[in-house]
Amino acid sequence: MRPERIASASALIASAALLAAPWRGHVDDFDAQIHTVIARNLVRDHSWFNLRYLPGYEPVFRDHLPFGFWPAAAAIRVAGEGAIDPLYALMTLGAIALSGAIARRIGGAWAAAAAMMLLGTCESIWQYGGRLLLDAPLFLFATAAVGAALADRWTAAAVLAAVATLIKGPFGLLPLLCVAIARWRDRRGALAVMAAVLPLALFLAIDPGGGWRSGYLHGQLFASATGARGAGAGAWWFPLAVVGGRFWPGFPFVALAVWQARRKVALRPLLWTCALMIAALCLPERKWGNHTYVAFPFLGAIAGVAAASLIEGVREKILAAATATLAAVACVVSVSGLGARVLRPPCPFSTALAGPLAKVPAGTPIAVVSGDRDLGALAILAAERDLSPFLESSLATRPDLAVAVVQAGRLLIFDAYSLHARPRRIFAAAGHFNGVAWSPDGRWLLLSWRGADQWL
Repeated sequence: MRPERIASASALIASAALLAAPWRGHVDDFDAQIHTVIARNLVRDHSWFNLRYLPGYEPVFRDHLPFGFWPAAAAIRVAGEGAIDPLYALMTLGAIALSGAIARRIGGAWAAAAAMMLLGTCESIWQYGGRLLLDAPLFLFATAAVGAALADRWTAAAVLAAVATLIKGPFGLLPLLCVAIARWRDRRGALAVMAAVLPLALFLAIDPGGGWRSGYLHGQLFASATGARGAGAGAWWFPLAVVGGRFWPGFPFVALAVWQARRKVALRPLLWTCALMIAALCLPERKWGNHTYVAFPFLGAIAGVAAASLIEGVREKILAAATATLAAVACVVSVSGLGARVLRPPCPFSTALAGPLAKVPAGTPIAVVSGDRDLGALAILAAERDLSPFLESSLATRPDLAVAVVQAGRLLIFDAYSLHARPRRIFAAAGHFNGVAWSPDGRWLLLSWRGADQWL
């Protein structure tokens, strides 16, 4: 096999190994857990468009379009929920390969290998690329659309961008729009952009299931653009900080590519595309870091072209051996569990509370009593345990509930009737309580009572 092919294959192997690395640990990803519940409900409801989360929290879910959940629903139907993460990892791996293909067109085979290695080893890509997040299908179709546009295949670019737009709205359309602006002399670009918008416009006009125009178009897109939403970052330069702080190890090579573009004309359309994309991402009043990730495959291609120019004098066999070594190291990191060290510590629901929760039947209503609206607990219990959690601010509001487990100031209350057990009162008093915990032997319920001078 030729050295450059060995290098490209090694880059893809390293990327695949790193994408699988987090699976060796326990992943607590709030968005991925919500998306898992939504995909599960799509399958159970035999629905295409009616997204729902929990009966007591967002029973009608319109924060995202339904199309990005379809691959996960298909995976559940065919092979179960265990197939979701590998499927989305494959889509991310496909985007990495497409980034290499774009770099190959500009700078040759070694640019492709460098682009795939730099993008695949970016932590923001490999840590999140193998989860049920909408970024994976977005990366795949948006990157493919830009690659087709740069190759003057505008019809294919329009179709691929239309799919990306159905997945993530304007963030799926943005890459093709920026290519069309960068190549404004070609009128086919404008036609491709208009064609890519049509499927989403038709979907919103028909509004299947209802609530998509009010919930998604107005409640999400317009609210983020105007600042009506409170979540997200407000600084205009936030996308620039995301690129500079998270696109590593490729960022220095992007800076080098800007310098090289003075003489390398072939780099300029892609550079202008990325510049326009990042500038457009600075415009909305509310911004999220993962929205900027749509530019990373193109930054990876740019970085790969720049990196390839630095290794032109090195023997190809040495380069092939080096990339093969990096792939082997990535495999060791993944299999050994070292890659999972980047994850947050496991939640108590998968450690201290795993035993009690394992005894609870799927679908059991379970109350999370918390004064701070612990939405994370809802997502974990719903996604990992397939329970039906709901929020309660006080035990006094639900006398029919019995305490089952307590951990770290959070009460988990099981519906006694669904468990076929008699409710019993554990403790009753007037006052403000916090710091709740069971004693180590399980015989005592400890409550921190601010109005008293002792522990009960």
